[in-house]
Amino acid sequence: GVAADGTVWHVNSAGAIYRYTGDQGSTDWVAVSGGLTRISAGSRTHVWGINSSNQIYRYTGHDANPWVGIPGQAVDIGAAADGTVWHVAAAGAIYRYTGDQPS
Repeated sequence: GVAADGTVWHVNSAGAIYRYTGDQGSTDWVAVSGGLTRISAGSRTHVWGINSSNQIYRYTGHDANPWVGIPGQAVDIGAAADGTVWHVAAAGAIYRYTGDQPS
């Protein structure tokens, strides 16, 4: 996931999560705890993901406790720089996140 501000995140085939920090120090990639299959970044702190059980998570901005669960399930997700988040459910329906529940 690449954000408009240049933030880069990725998940590998095992579900491990990484944030690119090569422009900030000597380590190119920093591991972030958790496990995701999909990730999308709208900005440095506006990062969303989906795990292997199709559960949705939002990055808290703090690596010590990085993810908070969000109601709903999805197979793909997209986060925009303006804070908009869209996801696709397993049956193909498309939803926009509006706060407490997808709509």
